[in-house]
Amino acid sequence: MKNVYDKINDLDFETSEFKLDDIEREKLYMTAKSYKKNSKKKYIAVAAALLLAAGLTMPPVRAGVSKTFTDLKVSMMETIGASPESYKYVTELHKPIEIGDESIILENLVIEDDKIYSTILRDPKGRSLEEDVSNTTNIYKVVINGETYKAWGQSGSTGMSDDGKAFVSEYMTTFEKTFPELEDANIDLYIGSGTSNEIVSIKASSNIVNKDNKILAENYKLENGANIRMMKVNPIAMTAVIEGLDSNYDYQIKGVDQEGKEVSLDLRTVSDGVATFIYNSTFSDLSLDEIKDGREIEFTLLGAKLNESSGKLTNGNYEKIEEFTLSSK
Repeated sequence: MKNVYDKINDLDFETSEFKLDDIEREKLYMTAKSYKKNSKKKYIAVAAALLLAAGLTMPPVRAGVSKTFTDLKVSMMETIGASPESYKYVTELHKPIEIGDESIILENLVIEDDKIYSTILRDPKGRSLEEDVSNTTNIYKVVINGETYKAWGQSGSTGMSDDGKAFVSEYMTTFEKTFPELEDANIDLYIGSGTSNEIVSIKASSNIVNKDNKILAENYKLENGANIRMMKVNPIAMTAVIEGLDSNYDYQIKGVDQEGKEVSLDLRTVSDGVATFIYNSTFSDLSLDEIKDGREIEFTLLGAKLNESSGKLTNGNYEKIEEFTLSSK
């Protein structure tokens, strides 16, 4: 992807403008991720907490077939750094949809735990990336075999395709509960954009990637009193779930192996005091397959105090909180 500029750390926001309770305000702060200026790949981060409840009242719009960019193909290896082994779990769709004024292609998706990773291509229609930073396209509800799963937040990034014909967005949408483990399930995706939505029915596997997990830590106590409930890696992502962290801070996890190769995990969600960190391929030298091979990695948990009012998420000064060494098993 090219011509993509990092924006999120410059965005100012005032939470008092929204009618949020304390928990919702914490989610807004902790889901709005900041990315460093010296990125090896520049991109716009669209990691703003979405208020998805409005999507429940959107009137459905009949889908059409968009021909604007149907030849473009994008894999999850390109967007989120998934392993080549991810083909066993990713559902390739390449499904053109018209939603209100937007022409999109639902490119691919995979379900893991309580999350859906998805790639969506959108017709720029003359817009630049800067003009598209407030885009609201999202999966706000999922029905699997008749059971409903509601989304409470979404984060990700958007860039321009090399040929300039499409915005390429990768999203991680978090839901209120864990998805079932199912092969070839009947799934209805409720996708919203602006004031319109569309229901897309697909067949896909649900939450089977965990069969390929390698565990780095489980119920691992840190000296600061926090607990790594789980740190795992599979062909889709590396995930760390930590409980007991101070909610007044934003966090990052950095790791380095004996060869000096680095891995980075971003804090993506906080719910009921439980923080979830996800592998960031942009800032990582280590691939998921390398992390899975059992090498020792020295991790550092870093934290920066959240700003108490409007302005940037933090002052950008992330200090060392704890160090620990782990390897996958």
